[in-house]
Amino acid sequence: MEKEKSCGAVIYKYVGKRLLFLVAKMNFGHYSLIKGHVEDGESEIMTAYREIKEETNLDTIINKNFREVISYAPYRHKPEIIKDVVFFVATPFKGRIRKQSLEVDNLMWCSYHHALNLLTHDSDKSVLIKARKYILSHLRKEHKESDLLRVVIPSAVHLKSYLQTRNHDNNKGDGFVNAGVPNVLERIVDARHGKNLPYGWVSCTYLWLVMRGYFLGEISIRHDLTDNLLRFGGHIGYRMRSEERRKGYGVKMLRLTLDYIDEVFGFKKVLITCDDDNVGSIKVIEKNGGILLDKITNLIDGQETITRRYWVSVK
Repeated sequence: MEKEKSCGAVIYKYVGKRLLFLVAKMNFGHYSLIKGHVEDGESEIMTAYREIKEETNLDTIINKNFREVISYAPYRHKPEIIKDVVFFVATPFKGRIRKQSLEVDNLMWCSYHHALNLLTHDSDKSVLIKARKYILSHLRKEHKESDLLRVVIPSAVHLKSYLQTRNHDNNKGDGFVNAGVPNVLERIVDARHGKNLPYGWVSCTYLWLVMRGYFLGEISIRHDLTDNLLRFGGHIGYRMRSEERRKGYGVKMLRLTLDYIDEVFGFKKVLITCDDDNVGSIKVIEKNGGILLDKITNLIDGQETITRRYWVSVK
């Protein structure tokens, strides 16, 4: 049996006390919840966020505590292919609805019963019923803009903002490893798949911390540990945009990355290192549950440096 996977969300909002749901009329004529295929390297929640933005233009906040999976055979001529679709619930924070004309004919906010009548497939109706029950059983939460922070697979959507970091710090740049090379996105994909790596490097997944289209920081996940990485570097390296440092974003970026690692890599814990005098990194690691393993001396750029090594649980 061959598997495919998509992710999406039941998007809802309150207007006064009225609970409304977003339904999409697709170009093929059927009515659907927002969902789409998982792309290379993505976690479930990454796919859901991306599909919502692409199809509706909304900046939303997803509640991943609701997770409903439906499965079906999408192709009559290939019944051996089974598609799993993962749904979360999401509510808009900002943005005006703007449909993606390639797939979506119309978007409409509907009452529960109207949405239930419109949806074409019984599986979508079942998800809506369960989502409504979940939403009504939980208190409404006031969100803030920082709730829009998320890590994403690097793409053209945020590339311009990323490349702007070349000119920071009096033209010295912020030191992002890929910002100064041509074909940035191609290099990042190659690194994820272990292709065209510099000598001694290991496969590495890069994630970008973004908020509403603005690049804030980069984090790298090394898939394996060499003897050198065991001493210095570890599984994870990260760097914040210079003007966005000391705002608490590093703590959030690492937490989101640990969630990603838990789903995509299945690691139980990761090794993270930092210089003994790097107060900012020490706080980021320890606020995410880092347990100090030891302090060792490394020779870096010709100088002896004391390195802290931490194990951090991904849960």
